[in-house]
Amino acid sequence: MVPLFAMHLAVDIGNSRIKWARFDGRNVLESGMIPETDLDTLRVLLNFHHKDQVSLSSVVNLPSEIIEFCQSHSVFMVDSDTAVPIQNDYSTPKTLGIDRLCAAIGAKSLFPTEPVLVIDIGTCIKYEFVSRDGVYEGGNISPGLQMRFASLNNYTSKLPALQPEKTTGPIGRSTTEALRLGVQQGMLFEIQAMIETMQALHPNLKTVGTGGDLPFFVNELKTHIFADLLLVLRGINEIYLHNA
Repeated sequence: MVPLFAMHLAVDIGNSRIKWARFDGRNVLESGMIPETDLDTLRVLLNFHHKDQVSLSSVVNLPSEIIEFCQSHSVFMVDSDTAVPIQNDYSTPKTLGIDRLCAAIGAKSLFPTEPVLVIDIGTCIKYEFVSRDGVYEGGNISPGLQMRFASLNNYTSKLPALQPEKTTGPIGRSTTEALRLGVQQGMLFEIQAMIETMQALHPNLKTVGTGGDLPFFVNELKTHIFADLLLVLRGINEIYLHNA
């Protein structure tokens, strides 16, 4: 059990950035983001909120000095052994990324009586499904936007390295357009097909989107989804409340 404080700081260390949000119960008071490599700023953040209970999850291996700092500041570390407020039916829970589970928990807190599909569009695209009864059944993982562009450049000798950019039309009229449309339309079709597949299986499905690249796609989808860029942090906060 962890002590229940009036204010709670949730910290999510991802592959490319560190995100944080300060909660009063389930209400978000403030939030922010810092570069993943900026560990000095992380120390400042944790010191600034030293009067709050702090919970932290990470998908990367933390340096020993950060682990020691967290231990000395009584930071609640969320990992695969932490008690969570939903049933986890994943067959290999030790290999389940804690960000995936936190996103599922955050989404379920928004729709406690409905089946929920989470689509987290970041370094990878991560799909998570939680049943109406609150059972995490698993999900899928595929390459994200930057990863797809980088792979085309890395695994060929002539294709250029490109950045995402809005395009029009289904067919590219140049190699640059063909690459952009192939990557971006391919992701869009994949996401839309996943939503439609899960909706056919679960007619009352709620779909929640999150992740840094969500804004690039959300307006292009045929299906309305609920956007919450603080979804993983919301899940960390729910785990804290469950353990407090």
